[in-house]
Amino acid sequence: MTIIEKILSQKAVRITPMRQLLLEYLLQEQKPFGLTELENSFPKADRTTIYRTLKTFEEKGIIHSIYNKLGEVKYALCKEHCTTEHIDQHPHFQCEQCKQVTCIDNLVIPKMELPKGYLVQEITMLIKGICSDCQQ
Repeated sequence: MTIIEKILSQKAVRITPMRQLLLEYLLQEQKPFGLTELENSFPKADRTTIYRTLKTFEEKGIIHSIYNKLGEVKYALCKEHCTTEHIDQHPHFQCEQCKQVTCIDNLVIPKMELPKGYLVQEITMLIKGICSDCQQ
């Protein structure tokens, strides 16, 4: 069993060629991608199929979404501390120059206690600045 098949099986996701291709691509690249970027990487794939695959992966805790300051959605692989509710996510960094979004995996957003009556559904943190590549 390949690592792709193992991840999909562990997350109870039916194995299909598109799901295998997309997960393999995300594992190889190790950076967040938007729907358009993925469409360009898979020109023969249907946009709807890619989008549905991303939504399935997100619902099963394989990836999580990142909203940048422009309202665009990027998708990145979840790490072991990320739950299907994405409540214990790590922060993300967006470079103001190249616009690249990066997961900051070595930091975990601390658990926060909200006032009574509030229900947390998701916690996200976007840090904006200049990445190390653009500073050179």
